[in-house]
Amino acid sequence: MVRGTSIHVPALPSRPRSVLFVCKGNICRSPFAEHVARKLFHELVGDTEQSIAFQSAGLHVTAPKAPPETAIVVAHQFGVSLEEHRSQPLSQELVAASDVIVAMEGWQYDELRFRFKGYQDKLFLLPLFLKEATPQSGYEAYNIQDPYGGSGSVFEECFKKIERNVKALLAECGMKE
Repeated sequence: MVRGTSIHVPALPSRPRSVLFVCKGNICRSPFAEHVARKLFHELVGDTEQSIAFQSAGLHVTAPKAPPETAIVVAHQFGVSLEEHRSQPLSQELVAASDVIVAMEGWQYDELRFRFKGYQDKLFLLPLFLKEATPQSGYEAYNIQDPYGGSGSVFEECFKKIERNVKALLAECGMKE
């Protein structure tokens, strides 16, 4: 479901100290976003005193779970390892400790807004960071579709989109190539 009119886009903090990526199960999209953000951040700023803590969590996690093998294999193509990742549930503590909280899909953004009412100005939707030359419309404009159960090419397309959007997020935080 697309609820574009309910999406409020607050200003990003100029120097966030922590970014939390959120998806449904924390086994594909949000862990990839976490790890690729850490990698890109290190490539952009190197070893400086400036740092951002990147984490990920899932809205519907009941027990720690490893990413599917396809996600692990495709993540390696992007220079990211998901082998040690285990899903973790989203908690009040994680939300309170994060400067920026980024959802992958519109329904997840809506659930975050409902569950964490006091943190509205920390909530963002990852697909809205990329201002493409040919803007997406409908579902694609507000959602990074879950690749779970898909082929390697489905994961690759998903991870490419996440990587582009994470680069745009970092650029908006003042970190550019």
